[in-house]
Amino acid sequence: MRRSMRWEVPSMAAAAYDPGLLREQETPLMIGKNWFLDQEIPADGFVRIQDSSQVWEERVDKTRIITTEGLTTCLDAGRGWTITSGGWNFLKSFRKATSKR
Repeated sequence: MRRSMRWEVPSMAAAAYDPGLLREQETPLMIGKNWFLDQEIPADGFVRIQDSSQVWEERVDKTRIITTEGLTTCLDAGRGWTITSGGWNFLKSFRKATSKR
């Protein structure tokens, strides 16, 4: 009896459900000139591999703010701060939504 028992159900590897590979874009891209973070992604998608982290700079009133490597930093000498870039994007969208009211 013991020799005829099945210990493991036939299964497929988890990798069988992975999506297909995405192609890499070879075109040199410049943030704000021909590459925008809010642009529509092509239907088949793509991957862009950078050799260095990208720095995104913006100004809120006279305050200079930079985002790089997942962190957003205020460069104002009197009141500097650093938060996650996701937190910063949330605060910007919240501010935009409340100012429309």
